[in-house]
Amino acid sequence: MVKRRSRVEIIMEILEYLSENCSKPTKMSMALNLAYDRLDQMLQQLRSNGLVTYDGDSFCITHKGLELLREYQRFRKLAKSLGIDL
Repeated sequence: MVKRRSRVEIIMEILEYLSENCSKPTKMSMALNLAYDRLDQMLQQLRSNGLVTYDGDSFCITHKGLELLREYQRFRKLAKSLGIDL
């Protein structure tokens, strides 16, 4: 049985992907194994929250998005050290 990714996990995967390079949505959809329409919906939400920007061609992570990603990674590391499986 395949474990489904939670909404938070998908959002963090998007931010992690964008932390390496700006990207076009089609390329991200394929790399993240996510339906284009679902990715587009999430990118619009991330954009409205100031976590990513869009220049008309590609999406890029913002400083605020990088901060959220770092805090999430710290949280996962702490949870793992406490034996909590996320």
